[in-house]
Amino acid sequence: MSNSLWLSLILTMTFINNSIANAVSISKNNQNIEVSERYESEDWTLMSITGKPVTLSEYQGQPVLLVFWATWCPYCKKLLPGIAELHEKYQSQGLKVIGVNIKEDWQPAIYWRNHGYQFDTVLDGDDIANKYGIIGTPGLVFISPKGKVLNVAHFSDPSHPSLEKFAQHFLSDPLKTVSEN
Repeated sequence: MSNSLWLSLILTMTFINNSIANAVSISKNNQNIEVSERYESEDWTLMSITGKPVTLSEYQGQPVLLVFWATWCPYCKKLLPGIAELHEKYQSQGLKVIGVNIKEDWQPAIYWRNHGYQFDTVLDGDDIANKYGIIGTPGLVFISPKGKVLNVAHFSDPSHPSLEKFAQHFLSDPLKTVSEN
């Protein structure tokens, strides 16, 4: 592939990533998170890097953040440390973070171990990524405690305000419901 074609592809993906990231909508006034009507949450089971099955429905009642990543992705390398910090900060309060490895060409278990990430990650998530409309890495899926897909986003900023707002919204009051406009 020529350099100009790669550059065009990168610029297009950056534009799409920024557009989708801006779609994560959390109202500062009423603290409601809007539900994405585009994607249904389906139950799935994938194998973790430790060889144990991970099933999404096991986390019903908890807010879940799915992070689609690959070892070769430079944007994932930027995002994952921030996701690890979010996990460390909120795991004891019930936030579930699951890395979903996709489009892989190396050894994700070695990568995960080398970086010391403590949140779960599952392998071979390409079919799951397609169901959520994930178009590249990193991709994020925000799921409410009731299992509703709140939003699908693509960004690499480890300090993106959507991350902290998502965790705080549900963890400050576990009985909060999702606004379904």
